[in-house]
Amino acid sequence: MIDFDLPLNRRNTNTWKWDGEGKGAQFPMGTADMDFRMPEEIRAAIHEKVDQCILSYACDKSYFGKAFAKYQKKRYGLDIKPEEVMPGTALMAVFKVILEAFTAAGDGVIVQTPVFGPIYTVTKNNGRMLFDNALLYNREEGTWSINFEELEEMAKNPRVRMLVICNPGNPCTRGFTKEEMQRMYDICNANDVIVLSDEIHSDVYYDGRKHVSILSVCDAEKNNCVVLTSSGKVFGVPGLKTAAVVIQNKKLRDRYGIASTNARMDVVDLGLVASTAGYEHCEGYILELQQYLQKNKDYIVDWFAKNDIKVKLTKPEASYLFWLDFQDWKMNCQELTDLLGEYGIVFSAGDEFGGDHNEGFMRMNIATRYEQVVGALEQLKKCYEEKIK
Repeated sequence: MIDFDLPLNRRNTNTWKWDGEGKGAQFPMGTADMDFRMPEEIRAAIHEKVDQCILSYACDKSYFGKAFAKYQKKRYGLDIKPEEVMPGTALMAVFKVILEAFTAAGDGVIVQTPVFGPIYTVTKNNGRMLFDNALLYNREEGTWSINFEELEEMAKNPRVRMLVICNPGNPCTRGFTKEEMQRMYDICNANDVIVLSDEIHSDVYYDGRKHVSILSVCDAEKNNCVVLTSSGKVFGVPGLKTAAVVIQNKKLRDRYGIASTNARMDVVDLGLVASTAGYEHCEGYILELQQYLQKNKDYIVDWFAKNDIKVKLTKPEASYLFWLDFQDWKMNCQELTDLLGEYGIVFSAGDEFGGDHNEGFMRMNIATRYEQVVGALEQLKKCYEEKIK
């Protein structure tokens, strides 16, 4: 058994979550970085590599693709060939290469806000025309859904070349169903629009839900899908900057290969070593992590049901990043950030997640010790009672 309650002092370790945005805060729960020790199997693999006293340019990268494909088959039933898996560095650096491979300046790219901020900004800052297929918010139910009618109209626009989705959603926690994924794919397939699915949080689902990859609904012949993912989130090693791109369509894969070469996209061998160790040996770690996060999630859902602090919790389906609606506090994101900071709490500001409709929302990272979750919510209640009520 892994003791996720065992304290791990992350302060003064040059960790952005604790020494950057969370410096001096008692409850830094913003950045998508877990507060747990990395799996022992990964630590041992890194040590073995470092003990060679050589960290040079990687020659053979095929072992990563083989491990990734086997892992995806076992966890999700996906039939991926190792040669369809291309390792890369930081997720957003790879995202930019994907944009270069399949779109050009002036082309349209559909995104679904609220969305991981850099997806929005990197697309916009690289001269692509943003089409915001904003998710539909049911405030009463605390749920988010796809505006399919709008998506279909956008996909018909001849300028649109790509749809970017987060599955599961960051920050709205949605784990899209197979029916939803199929409908999105069918709309894009009918209009020659490539689907890029960011599936970096696919390993954490709640209440028995299962991840549905875009690859499970693709048309076998056309298959105009790209998956972008990483093991950095689930294994707690985001600093190794190791992503994976899966493209089963060879023509699309060749286009990506050219763009990757032009961008001098390479990988850090130490990251491949760590990720491979995770894929091959850390299934038990993931299962125990899911159980621990389920406990955190259940406590949080129950707490918000019992404590009326005028904050609405989006129904958590997946990921360890929860989306909180503070709109009844009548404050913008900067005001919320400043106020919560007075109580030692750091959440991610909603206005970082694309568009101009996320004011009054905040993202909370629950991948921390249960004790921290309890303490943060008590401080949040104290903040409400002293400054808002």
